[in-house]
This record gives sequence, C-alpha cells and structure tokens, in this order.
Amino acid sequence: MLLFFRLLMLLLLAVVYLQDMRYRGVSWIIFSLLFVAVVAVRHFSGQSLAVVGESLLVNMGVLTVILSLLILYLLLKHLRFVNITEQYLGWGDIFFFLILALYLSVLNFLFFFVVSLLFTGVCHAVFVGFNKDKYIPLAGFQALLLMLLLAADWWYFHLGVMDDYWLLRYYMSWIQV
Repeated sequence: MLLFFRLLMLLLLAVVYLQDMRYRGVSWIIFSLLFVAVVAVRHFSGQSLAVVGESLLVNMGVLTVILSLLILYLLLKHLRFVNITEQYLGWGDIFFFLILALYLSVLNFLFFFVVSLLFTGVCHAVFVGFNKDKYIPLAGFQALLLMLLLAADWWYFHLGVMDDYWLLRYYMSWIQV
C-alpha cells in the first residue's frame, strides 16, 4: 500500500506542476487527493499520530508567522490592508503550504520552504524571458522540487524527510569540522 500511495503522491505533484504552469491554478480536487495521499503515506510509514500532530502544529505556527509577516510588510508598503490572496498568493499556493506542513518534519519544512522559494525565484527568472505572465507558479515549482526530492529520498538517498535526523546529522557534521 505504501508504494501505491507514494506513486499516487508523485503523480499528483506532477499534476500540480503541470496545471500551475499551464493555467496558473490547480483544481481543488487535486489538492484533496494529495491530502489523502500524504496522510496515507505518513500512516503506512509508521508515523505515530503524536509525532505527526506535533510537527503539524509547529509547521502551522511557522507558516502563520511567515504569512503574518508578509501581510505586515504589504500593509506598511501600501499603507492599507492588502488581501494577499488577490494579488500575491493564490489559494493553491496556500493549500500547498498546508500539505507541506502536514507531510514534512519541522526542520525539513523550514529547509524545503526556503530552498523552494529560492528555486522558484531562479526558475521564474529564467523563464520570464519566454513568458510575460506576471504570476509566478509557486505551487507548481514547489511541487516539482518536492517530487524530485521525494523520488530521490524514497528510492536513492533514503534521507527520511518525515523526520529531522538527516538534517541534524548533517548539521552536526559541520559543527565537528
């Protein structure tokens, strides 16, 4: 069952990428199915509900702080309240953030969030010459990067992005040098 839900998750991430690149939007049914696949992968991977709940709460707190800082920045910039879902972030981007918060452990969420924003910025800068659309397919680029990361993790590196051990080991190896 785990293999089925992993493959389903990769397929749905590919659909998120393709739909966001083509239409600058993703069907809500894809996010619903991706949510089910993420929950199933966590369940069949043997993750306890306490561990999943703890990382989800911390990730949601981090996400709340990030979005609040974005709203505060836009408030100071425009000197009025700005609804971020009208011009800056789509609902698909926010739904994708929530799926990331559910799937990734705390350090992996922070690491992936920062790296995926940099990846998205570079990809958009490269492709902006070919496409004059001002909207950035954030969820699409993040889905592409997550798809590559998960495929590499599951079948090659075996890092375990649902827990923080690989990042902590990597960090500790830098400290000891």
